[in-house]
Amino acid sequence: MDSPQVSTDTVHEPTADCVLAAGNKFERENALTERALTELFGQFPRNDNNAHILLKVVAVNSLYYTQILAVHDVARHIYEHGKDIDSALSAGSPEIVDTIAAVTIAATGKERRNYSFASKYCSWPKPELYPIWDSRVRAYLIWLRQRPSGSFLVKNPDNWEHYREFLEMVTKLREVYGLGAGLGFKQIDKFLYAEGEKVMAQKDRFRASQKDDTPATQV
Repeated sequence: MDSPQVSTDTVHEPTADCVLAAGNKFERENALTERALTELFGQFPRNDNNAHILLKVVAVNSLYYTQILAVHDVARHIYEHGKDIDSALSAGSPEIVDTIAAVTIAATGKERRNYSFASKYCSWPKPELYPIWDSRVRAYLIWLRQRPSGSFLVKNPDNWEHYREFLEMVTKLREVYGLGAGLGFKQIDKFLYAEGEKVMAQKDRFRASQKDDTPATQV
């Protein structure tokens, strides 16, 4: 079944004004969170200390809602790859997000891919190079792909395997909508997050209304 359509008079296509407005609103509502993470990553920029890494992992997971339960496994994984991570972040390599995302969980021996967390962990020290991916961003890009102007999203936003592909999507979005002048990935992140939240909320309301309209079954 196709996804329910969302009204375009509520969810907006990207414009410079909309991006700036979303960024200002996000910063007003999340000023303390933004300040806390800025100071934490500023104080501990490297990934060569177990305790510092764990603090950053717990903070990003809690404040940015990445829903990781095995935070110690994630912190250990980052520490084990710390030298490569620091080098890759300095070079702006998108592949390091894939490295951070793929974590083997000690309790199960299974690999889990934490792309939301990994993109956020890289975005904090290097926001100009690493746009954030999460379920809200995915929801918005899927919605945008259904619009005529979203035809540049050749690849399904819900079907990419490597972070570089997502980076290319957001880079192309910035170019297509003329957001390059003075608008970095971090500002665009906030717009995508806000609009994606609208998409998800409207879909939830649509599903709830469909459920309410279902006739009761006699027993």
